[in-house]
Amino acid sequence: MSKSVDQKKYFSKNPIKKFLIKKFLTKINNVFKKIDAKNILEAGCGDGYIIEYLNNNSAKKYAISGFDISDEKITHAAKINKHAHLYKDNIYNTSQKSDSFDLVLCLEVLEHLQNPEKALLELKRITKKYCLISVPHEPFFSLGNFMFGKNIRKFGRDKEHINFWNKKQVVNLINNYFHIRSIDTSFPWIIILAEK
Repeated sequence: MSKSVDQKKYFSKNPIKKFLIKKFLTKINNVFKKIDAKNILEAGCGDGYIIEYLNNNSAKKYAISGFDISDEKITHAAKINKHAHLYKDNIYNTSQKSDSFDLVLCLEVLEHLQNPEKALLELKRITKKYCLISVPHEPFFSLGNFMFGKNIRKFGRDKEHINFWNKKQVVNLINNYFHIRSIDTSFPWIIILAEK
């Protein structure tokens, strides 16, 4: 059975990739710790590794939910996250009521979407206060792929990505929907804490 994209990313044997993922998860967790959030939703939770990481590395326990559009990913996420409420949903039109969560995570999702603006509008609707967003930091993300010999014909551009933002572009996009509290980078990603 072949590994999913999430499994390849979070369990790479390459020491450089392992270091970058660990640094990224640590920065996400550091932001997470600063927010007084009791109930959290991960929009586009994939295989559930971020939920698992946050649960295992937080002193406090939270009510964590997550959704993805893929049945296969939700099935896998549920196997490793018995404590979380996981379900299939659509980021453009979720089944959640307005102001349902203290914090909504949207990590490594927007770059895959045909309409990130519509997704941000929906995330703003369902969060009470905060949204933590990460996207690949271009052109550094593609350059990193190219240096690792990935997607050479596309100059490192990920074949699953539709959107390619630099820091200024993604800040301008998110500013249309949220007040930005902090901007951080964890090569090759941009991490933004936004407030409603």
